[in-house]
Amino acid sequence: MKSALAFLVAARRCEIRDLEQLALSCDLVQAVNELVHLLQRERGTSNLYLASVDARFDAQRAQHVAATQAAEAGVCALLDGLAPDAGATPGGGARLFTRIAMVLHALNGLPDLRAQVAARQCRAAEAMQRYTRIVSALLALVFEAADIAVDPAVSRLLVSMFNLMQGKEFAGLERAAGAGAFAAGRVGADGAQALSDLIEAQEQCFRRFEEFGTDDSLRQWHALQAVMPLTELERLRRRLMSSLSGGGLDSALADTWFDRCSQRLDLIHQAEVHLAQGLKDECARRIAATRVELGDQEGLLATLSATATDLPDVPGTGSDASGKAVGAVAAEPLGPRLTRSIVDTLQAQSRRLQQVSDELAAVRAALDERKFVERAKGLLMAHHGVGEDEAYRLLRQTAMNQGRRLVDVARALLDMSDLLPPKA
Repeated sequence: MKSALAFLVAARRCEIRDLEQLALSCDLVQAVNELVHLLQRERGTSNLYLASVDARFDAQRAQHVAATQAAEAGVCALLDGLAPDAGATPGGGARLFTRIAMVLHALNGLPDLRAQVAARQCRAAEAMQRYTRIVSALLALVFEAADIAVDPAVSRLLVSMFNLMQGKEFAGLERAAGAGAFAAGRVGADGAQALSDLIEAQEQCFRRFEEFGTDDSLRQWHALQAVMPLTELERLRRRLMSSLSGGGLDSALADTWFDRCSQRLDLIHQAEVHLAQGLKDECARRIAATRVELGDQEGLLATLSATATDLPDVPGTGSDASGKAVGAVAAEPLGPRLTRSIVDTLQAQSRRLQQVSDELAAVRAALDERKFVERAKGLLMAHHGVGEDEAYRLLRQTAMNQGRRLVDVARALLDMSDLLPPKA
């Protein structure tokens, strides 16, 4: 019969395999991050190109398209390597593969979108929505990687990374909305509310990024914030909002707004790159540490096997002529030191697994909050026929009116979902 230690060694080997699969997910997250950044840049210049009356943004747009296509090819190559028949599948199974399928479907629509933009066959607002859907599919893939991560330290970094990327996407949407308002010379009440929502949403994401970030990533983040054009950006934000009171907007500020927002986005991307490298380093560190622990346990197992081979046959319990219990020989047949080592190893593994479970539960609680809000938004969209932005606005306004957290309002709505009338 196999010993308990043999199964403990097998568990360590499984853990290393899980960490190696997690490292594949981190490689994918790093590549997706770069693609998202380039797509955001392509989206911005495409909007400028469609909104302009001349071709002054055409060369810049074409340059950005070429850079995005190179990053897209890299992501697709990684995804091909994760196919079920490729032999290097990360954890996550059906959920991860479903997200990958959605990403590939979204990316398949890029050539047609680019062709329509180049021919000016779609409006800027439509192009922005289509680009945004592609970015959303990629961000959902990062979220899935965070949700299925099996190591608490890596999971925390993935949650931090997802929130940084999501916050940057909200900042990119703010850039587009503000540029459109300045170019039009005015902003309506709905536009001002949308801008306010985007500002609040990105700030929430950046707070969550800081909550789960490492000391190293936070030091870099604060250093980057010190050189961001936040003061000028805030001044431009106030100018946008003040136009609601009747004053118009200087359309010449559209370029200034776009440039300052782009400068901020590029600096946020530096934080993303730094955090992505931290993810890879943490995976490598955890794999190396677990291999050392595996070596120690394999050494102990080898000692156990050798000791068991050398053990003499031990008779049953009883007393010899001197009255000494022979069963005492069988009580610790491996010797007290080896027996103590095995017991200590089993207890340490049990405590570590419990700690991992507790830490993962704490990290995933943050991910669950987003799931509740997304499901509640979907419920409102289905039963009230509103768009995603309006559904979020309804949830947020309800939370503000009731003085409750957004996630609590979302949970309450989902609890009452059975009472809602069927969709007509």
